[in-house]
Amino acid sequence: MVDVISYTLISITCFCFGLIVSFQIAHIHYCRKLTHLVRRCISTKTIAPVLAEYEALKPK
Repeated sequence: MVDVISYTLISITCFCFGLIVSFQIAHIHYCRKLTHLVRRCISTKTIAPVLAEYEALKPK
C-alpha cells in the first residue's frame, strides 16, 4: 500500500515534470516565432517585420 509520504513525493515529482514540459513548449513556441521574424527580416533586408510585430504587441 502507498503511504502518504510516497503519494506526496510522487505528486510533487509529477507537478515538477509538468512545469518543465510547459516551459519547454513555451520556449519552442518563442524560438519558432523569433526564427520566423528573422527569416522575414533577412528576406526583406529590413527590420520592418520586427517593428510591425512590436507595434502589434504593444498595449493600446
